[in-house]
Amino acid sequence: MTLDFSHLRGAPDALFLIDPEEVPDSLRPRLDSLVRPVWRPGGDATGDGFELLVTANRDLGATVLEKLPNLRLIVTTGTAHDYVDTAYCEANGIAVCNTPGYTGSSVAEHAFALYLAANRNLTVLDRAVRTGVDDTSGLLSLEAEGKTAGIIGVGDIGTRLCALAQGFGMRVRFANRSVRTIRGATQVSQDELLGSADVVFLCLPLTPESHHLLNHRTFALMKRTAYVVNISSDELIDPQALADALREGTIAGAGLDVIGSPSPYTALPNTVLTPSHGWYTAESVHRRADTWISTIESALAGRPAHRIV
Repeated sequence: MTLDFSHLRGAPDALFLIDPEEVPDSLRPRLDSLVRPVWRPGGDATGDGFELLVTANRDLGATVLEKLPNLRLIVTTGTAHDYVDTAYCEANGIAVCNTPGYTGSSVAEHAFALYLAANRNLTVLDRAVRTGVDDTSGLLSLEAEGKTAGIIGVGDIGTRLCALAQGFGMRVRFANRSVRTIRGATQVSQDELLGSADVVFLCLPLTPESHHLLNHRTFALMKRTAYVVNISSDELIDPQALADALREGTIAGAGLDVIGSPSPYTALPNTVLTPSHGWYTAESVHRRADTWISTIESALAGRPAHRIV
């Protein structure tokens, strides 16, 4: 599919279903030179005049897309695009582009921070200091140095976690669908990783095979002193199996950057929760906007990047 915007006499009208604050001030002039943005964060996706749509995590099924009859390009501001009806787009000549690789070291650093916070009981200790109620008896932490970090999925984030763990003096084992060579790390089977790791980092996409990757069977393989950190899809972990593992002491604790509802986790012991915040640094925000603006720029020149359809 070749995008042709040569019929335009000026910048096209573009519908943005995101908050304008997601675009750093330093990038706004560049965006405004490319398109005439119409901002509708939380609003309806309708209008005959829009040829471009920029969105994140909004339902874009066929019944929604039909209300945008002249749409030529959808740009998702994150990696995910499962909420877009790509079959409809392909049948109607709409290109879909996502925005990969913008997180840099942000998510990997957040993942390791979740491990340290859970292992070192930082939330409990903070609460004890602030309230004056000392409920910290028996909260004995473990040093990271000399322990084993198990990383499932070694894409960009997982590879960065390997380096961070090595920087803390940890042994690193990883499991991955394809064979990888990572300096100072050893590739093993998933079950072997689970049985040997002191902390397990989940850094892989959600697929039918990875759905509930951590379940009653796999939690039973782990050390009672081990921690789980998930900075990927919530559905990688069976929430009931996690609850049972934490309450029964099958594992020591968990750090979760929760994407969906936090309700399955808020009453669980020995957990540290954050609201899908791993990517949210000034550097990552800038890279994200810079990347999808570049995608629009390329598309208007007839060569869109990061194309899905």
